[in-house]
Amino acid sequence: MVVLTQFRHPGKNGPVGLHIGDLNVQQYFPRDVSTVELELDHLSIVCQLDPSFWEGQPEIRDFRLSSWLEAKRNSGKLGANPTPIAMIPSGEHSFRVQIMSVEESDKARAENAGLFVTSQTPAAVEAIVPSMNRRKFDAGRAPERRVGRLKRNERPSSSTNN
Repeated sequence: MVVLTQFRHPGKNGPVGLHIGDLNVQQYFPRDVSTVELELDHLSIVCQLDPSFWEGQPEIRDFRLSSWLEAKRNSGKLGANPTPIAMIPSGEHSFRVQIMSVEESDKARAENAGLFVTSQTPAAVEAIVPSMNRRKFDAGRAPERRVGRLKRNERPSSSTNN
């Protein structure tokens, strides 16, 4: 599913959570669910869902989620305005939160033209999901490490991987 970042009130910068959208709430969140697990890169958090979540305010807010979104914004991976974010189901009441590339984001906006969050059709989102699952396939590959030889009187720096 594709959701939008939720920002603070005007005059204050930074995202505070995710706006899920009414249709996504109906499809993915049964009323008896009080918490949802979000996978943020290598961090897994459990967020409480307020009763207002099902009554017209479908937002997930959490300090840890806000900090993660702010870090992504500061690194340039997330836009300054409400930005599309992918929430990929990864279990029962569990979602992997993933920043969409500019191309994926533009495609999602174009396909949903103006009614971005509230009227998404599953088919429109499913067309984007295969490219967003790229991390799933890259997960088994370990990053390359550069190992250099030290000269006779050199010591490894404290920032070197051990």
